[in-house]
Amino acid sequence: MLGICFLLFSCREQQQTDNSKKKVVTTELSAPFKKHLKIEIGPEIIFDVFAWGRGSDSSSSMLILRSDSLKNDFTVASTDNLDGHLEEVFNTDMDKDSNPEIVVYFTKNDKYHTADVFCYEFNGKNVNKITFPDLTSKTQKQYRGNDKFYVKEGELYREFNVFADADSASKPSGKSF
Repeated sequence: MLGICFLLFSCREQQQTDNSKKKVVTTELSAPFKKHLKIEIGPEIIFDVFAWGRGSDSSSSMLILRSDSLKNDFTVASTDNLDGHLEEVFNTDMDKDSNPEIVVYFTKNDKYHTADVFCYEFNGKNVNKITFPDLTSKTQKQYRGNDKFYVKEGELYREFNVFADADSASKPSGKSF
């Protein structure tokens, strides 16, 4: 009896060890797609955002696919060539009209990795591009990138440090926007 209990216990121990060593499988995107980010608005509405393009890794285009499985409705939005990298995607409703706005954050291929923000509002089959205002000329002189974006209570926030002078080695002035 003692031998059988020992055998059962050791088999149980082996099963637990094998389960803890499961490999995590990651799926590679096939060319021409470089990056894929997904946002689920609900169980029925999903946005798939792709950066895609052949050749250089430093430029691409963007493709946004909207799927509404309940209504069997699909919409697409895209951009032309972008000089940068897809970083993050946010879902907001900035104008509180119950139509989702998808905000896409790219970093440009400049020395500061400047933020490039694209926003698309989806209203059924209609897609409207929303343009954000540029930084003022004074702020552009003090800007050094490293933007941080986040959504709080449905509103998009952008934060970055400003620098006291145009010298790229200067320290932040203590102010942020």
